[in-house]
Amino acid sequence: MADLHINFAGIKSPNPFWLASGPPTNSGYQIMKAFDQGWGGAVWKTLGVPVVNVSSRYGAINHRGSRVVGFNNIELITDRRLCDNLREMEEVKKYFPDHAVIASLMVQTKKEWQQIVLDVQNAGADGIELNFGCPHGMCERGMGSAVGQEPEVLETITRWVMEVAKIPVIVKLTPNISDITEPAQAARRAGANAISLINTIQSLVGVDIDKFVTYPVVENHSSNGGY
Repeated sequence: MADLHINFAGIKSPNPFWLASGPPTNSGYQIMKAFDQGWGGAVWKTLGVPVVNVSSRYGAINHRGSRVVGFNNIELITDRRLCDNLREMEEVKKYFPDHAVIASLMVQTKKEWQQIVLDVQNAGADGIELNFGCPHGMCERGMGSAVGQEPEVLETITRWVMEVAKIPVIVKLTPNISDITEPAQAARRAGANAISLINTIQSLVGVDIDKFVTYPVVENHSSNGGY
């Protein structure tokens, strides 16, 4: 059998097949099940201050008479407590010491960034992903793609992280920018070990060509049973 072991920017794993940060990596149980099935690594669903997804305007795609064949990206960062995620991260590394566990992070202040880096390192993470790509829910708070679209801010935050990081740091960029090479160069100047391309692409899932508005159409009449 072929040897698929890799060493990516100092992060080792039994193969190059990793789960991206998202619903399948929201808990230690899910990640361990994935490792049982042969995945070599996983990027933990983004950790930070717990948030609740309060948006009810989910855009959906219909196709050839079939309702809701796809949704737009409605994911925010984890709504689970940081201490629970850290405890489960330790458990994953206990049972799968040779698999790659990457902690995706998104917070605001220098103090918060440096503290959460120390926390995931102590929990046994093999690497860190700085989530500068999330385009919804967090950018309104000066995080996610709001950072990825401002190279100077991205460079500053990455430098904060590199001051305390003892494991490899990956910067995840946003495609929602005119020239993605600018934040990539900023990450390099700050000393990041790698960059990740790309996160969610902003888009419209559909347009009502009769009303010339984007889906979902929000009606004002409660009797319609709409939003």
